[in-house]
Amino acid sequence: MSVFFQLGTVMNVMSGHKSLLVLAARSSFIAIAIQLFLPYLLPNGPPVHIPLSKRPRPTLDRRNVSLRLSSGKVTKIYERLTEGQEPLLIGPETVVLDNRGVIYSMTEDSKLVTLTKLQPDESNPHTMTAVVTQVANLGPGRALGGKFDKNGCLYFADVLMGLARICIKKSNQQNVKVELIASSVQLEDGSWSDIAYADDVDIGPKTGHVYFSDASDVRVDRDVKSGKWDIMYASKVEAMRGKMTGRILRFKPESGQVDVLATGAAFANGVAVDKDETFILYTSTYEGAVMKYFLDGDKKGQSEKILTQFPGFLDGADCSFERGTCYVAIPSTISPLAGLVFSMPDFIGKPIRSLLMILPRWMTPNAEPYGGVAEIYPGSATIPPSVKRIFQDPDGRDVNIITGVTEFKGKLYLGSLHENYITVYDLD
Repeated sequence: MSVFFQLGTVMNVMSGHKSLLVLAARSSFIAIAIQLFLPYLLPNGPPVHIPLSKRPRPTLDRRNVSLRLSSGKVTKIYERLTEGQEPLLIGPETVVLDNRGVIYSMTEDSKLVTLTKLQPDESNPHTMTAVVTQVANLGPGRALGGKFDKNGCLYFADVLMGLARICIKKSNQQNVKVELIASSVQLEDGSWSDIAYADDVDIGPKTGHVYFSDASDVRVDRDVKSGKWDIMYASKVEAMRGKMTGRILRFKPESGQVDVLATGAAFANGVAVDKDETFILYTSTYEGAVMKYFLDGDKKGQSEKILTQFPGFLDGADCSFERGTCYVAIPSTISPLAGLVFSMPDFIGKPIRSLLMILPRWMTPNAEPYGGVAEIYPGSATIPPSVKRIFQDPDGRDVNIITGVTEFKGKLYLGSLHENYITVYDLD
């Protein structure tokens, strides 16, 4: 009896070892398969550790509805169309005004348009209509932020080309041409680095230097279904990856040189220069932070995080030379899913972020309906930076997904990547 028992025990042990060997073989096969296919599943690389100090911490007060039409300070400008006319004002990401106050915008299909002959909409006291006219086709990419220089040339960021320029001549607007200014930048070691995702632009009032953001090294591609450049998908990939490859660049027209000023942003987005050109503000989108790069003084060449108390992710930026305040667009709040993922430790958060990066783009989470802009004081030698006011529509009922903000003579002109109108907020 003991012999059979011992034999059975040996066979059970062998069987157990066999099961372990099979399990180990299967695990090894899966691990090898993952390693082989990982570059195809995650072409932009796997998620990395995001320090707690660089994770967004939203502070949303839904009682604040100051950006709704009911506030009496909001006007929406729509395109005035005639019968059979194809619309032009589609996805005006940022509003740009020239020195005369003429309103320009760059649309979803990369057309530069003007809005003129504004008149009230008789059917709605909160809206106006405008004649929208195409000035130029800006190329095959997607133009985002831009700014006019003192000579009437518009510098703009194109997600495919990089930094570009178009000089508009009043006498012959039909023959304007687009110039590519910079598609790459030479680094300190002599190597060249592509500008993969040019995003926003501002121009120094003293030097005429052009400051612009390169949001990420994740390139924008087309959505096969719609045929359009999918700006948001590349942004989502960068958010989940967390690699923080955003940077701020400078173009010097007098020499034609481009250099890197700041790096390490979690999707470098809005760019704004102060009236004395002593600093640049830029937004680190997925950090939910406003950064300050010093162009002058004791901290020259340094960047520091100055503000994080915002209700969501950050986008475009602008500074008012007359008021001494700056403004930051807040396109969306942080969804419960994003908040949960960003709060998880790496051993849980990284696999979930990997899964979100692998998902087909149509399955990736969309932004929560919201529209907001923050008025901030950038700080001085004696007064610290602060968030002065938040203007918001907390559920995007009237104003949604604000991606660009431009201050002009006491009014904020707000653009949207996905809407077909421009919002104007009266600060006074």
